[in-house]
Amino acid sequence: MIPQTGKLGAVRRIIQGMLLLAGGKREGLAYFEGTPDAFGAALAPQMACILVGGVQIFLLPDKVMSATKLLLSLCVLFLPAVVSHFYAQRWGRGALWLRYITAATWCGWVVVLICLACALIAAVFTPDIARQQAFIGALALCAAAYELWLQWFVAKVGLGVSGARAALLYVSILLASITLYGLAALLPPHYMVITDLLQPMVNIKSN
Repeated sequence: MIPQTGKLGAVRRIIQGMLLLAGGKREGLAYFEGTPDAFGAALAPQMACILVGGVQIFLLPDKVMSATKLLLSLCVLFLPAVVSHFYAQRWGRGALWLRYITAATWCGWVVVLICLACALIAAVFTPDIARQQAFIGALALCAAAYELWLQWFVAKVGLGVSGARAALLYVSILLASITLYGLAALLPPHYMVITDLLQPMVNIKSN
């Protein structure tokens, strides 16, 4: 039964919807609202993280690089909404788009929480393994594969499209993101996102 309305009820609905969709249950989509306010709430946690990180612009000496990272993060955040809206309109699924993108945005946290849980469990019970680059790489690979499936599944059930179209949507978002990162690397100040991604492994190796 879907919880009643209200702030606490809204949080419960979101969590239940995320868990159901994460387990491959299409009925989880019904726990999300298809309104601009609901989508804004889904974006709010990521926006807060990005804006807090933007404080570095005033604290670090390389303000141009910090501003580039902030701008790139904002573009990548809104990219799935832009690309998916284009396809939704093209496929005649515009009426379903808001509920879909709200669910897809919230489900992005599922992968993050699973990775954090796995890393924490490994650090507590097998600390030596948790520090190995092989473990970190395997965890990242599994997380990427699961995120691919989850976003594909949410797009499929959320927009009511075929598996092929859902795959096309996800690949388009992925390619658009890679293009943005590539431009950031090619144009001044030449921000290399791969350097930030590999930094945890470098720190572990140095320790």
